[in-house]
Parts: sequence; structure tokens; C-alpha cells
Amino acid sequence: MKKLNSLSIYRFIATICVLQFHLFFILFDKSVPYETLLSKGVQGLTALSGFLYSQKFIKDNKKFLLGNLRKLLIPAFLGFALMAIWNLVYMFISKNYDYISLFFDHRLYNGSLLFQAGNYYYLAYIFICYLITILLKKEGNIKKITIISIVVVEVIFSYFVGCTMILVSYLVGYLIGEKCFKKYTVEEKYPFKDLMVYIGITCLSILLLILLVNNPFGDNYFISHLYALLKDICYVTFGIVTFFVIIIALKKFNDFNSIRFFQISDKVCLLVYLLNQTFMCGAMNVAIYVDGIALKTIVVYIFTLGFAIILTLINEIINKRIEKKKASKLTTV
Repeated sequence: MKKLNSLSIYRFIATICVLQFHLFFILFDKSVPYETLLSKGVQGLTALSGFLYSQKFIKDNKKFLLGNLRKLLIPAFLGFALMAIWNLVYMFISKNYDYISLFFDHRLYNGSLLFQAGNYYYLAYIFICYLITILLKKEGNIKKITIISIVVVEVIFSYFVGCTMILVSYLVGYLIGEKCFKKYTVEEKYPFKDLMVYIGITCLSILLLILLVNNPFGDNYFISHLYALLKDICYVTFGIVTFFVIIIALKKFNDFNSIRFFQISDKVCLLVYLLNQTFMCGAMNVAIYVDGIALKTIVVYIFTLGFAIILTLINEIINKRIEKKKASKLTTV
């Protein structure tokens, strides 16, 4: 597949947004205006994955799953191991044993948790997306049943317990990519009409979100849950369509011929992803005894950046060795 600079730029923007969302969410006591906007990087990145995987030819399902799981689980395991070691050391040095029962919780309580393994729940979502991809590649009833099932299940979940609708985001990205990938990335003709449609949907979803800030429907169980579902749909719509607005708007960057620049930006995206993973898995422990939001932020960033760099280097070494072993096996055969 041709290197598409607009996708690299979007990926970079979205990963930064996700990191900043988590930073605001954890460091600030109350929700800040930026949270709603920045959190949409999650749905956008998921839509981007679906958009790209719609173009992928899968020859061997088993190899596809194992290859992607390796790329997913190695960095996750490294992050888990390094943060667990750090937090165990921290616990014994500080003699802070009160929070060990919360080891597998996925929320931070004043930055005092030992380790938040629960934040790895997203790995299950990504694995399901890989399985969905295999089913969406099939034609006929299997594909139709998959599409309907994803939408129904996510809507039900969202109605009863709230849901980020990651699978729906992936599905929408995949289906639009299947129909319009070339038009939005490769073809010279600028899809101005589509851009206007997406901008219109984005503005409509923002307007609905403003109207739905406070529940206008009272305390009725059915109505309040319906309100929560409508709000979730608006959030997800905003996240997904913003991705397509940016991709179309940045289309001209595909002509910018600087391979080295975008290779670096993609590596920075991996770094930011690992930084975010480290941050969400207990890095706030290093800032417990630091006063002031600005200083806490600086300390956490320095710590997580250091860990992310270490993770990136180790991950690259491991992947190179795996590829080397594969190459040597093929040569022997």
C-alpha cells in the first residue's frame, strides 16, 4: 500500500489527543472542557484501523491473527512487566501497602494505586476487531450478520451500562474504507461534497451534545437510559466523522515527498502510544508527593517518556530478532 501522509498526520494528532485526555481525566478533580474533544481520539483511531484493514488482503487467517497479536501483546507485556516492577519497588520503598487489594482496578484513586492492570481491557477490544476483520472479508450472509450483530450488541451495551462503541467505530471505518478508500486517499479529485457532509454531521453531533449536557428528560428509568444512549451515539459520531473530515482535509499532504519525516512521525506515534499505556498503568505514583498540577504534570511526563523510550527500544529489538528467525527458517527450508 502506498504511504499516505495524511493518515500519518491524523494518527499523530489522535494519539496525542488520547494521551492528553487521560492526563486531564486523572490530574484534574473535575471534568475540563477539553475532555470531550480529546477523548474522541479513541473512536477516530479505531475508525482509522478499520479504514486501513478494509484494504488488507488476508491470505491465511491464522497467520493474520498470530502476527497481529505478536505486535499487540509484546509492547503490552513489556509495559506490564516494567510498570509492575517499578510499582513493587515503589510500594516497598514507601511502605504503602494499603492499595494492594486494588491491584487490578482500572481507575486511579489519587494516584496511589500499586498497578492498574485493568487498563489492559482494550486488548480484548483490539483482538475482537481482528476477528471482525476476518468475518467482514467474507461475502454474503456472514458479513451481513456480523454488521448487524456488532451494531445491536453495542447499542444494547450502551443503553444499559454505557459504552465507547469501539467496535461500531471500527465497523464504520471499515465500511467507508471499502467504498471510498481510493477517493479519500489516492485519487486526485477532491471529495468536496463528502467533506461538507461530514462537517455537517460533526456540527449536528456537537449541537446535540450541547443540548444533552444536562438530562432534559427527567428521572424516568427508560427515558434516562435512552438519553444516555443518545449521548453515546453523539460522542461516537463526533469521533468517527472528525477522522474523515481531517483525512479529506489533509489529502494534499499525500503529495509531500518526505519519507523520512513520516517514518519518524510513525515511530513517535508508537512512542506516544506506549507513553499513554505507561501513564495509565500507574505512573501517577511518582507524583504523589509533588505539589502543584504543573509540577505533577512535568514529573509524570518525564517518567512516562523515559519508560516509553525503553519500551520502544526493547520492542524493536524483539521484533527484529523474531523477523531474523523467520528469515533464517525460510532460508533453511
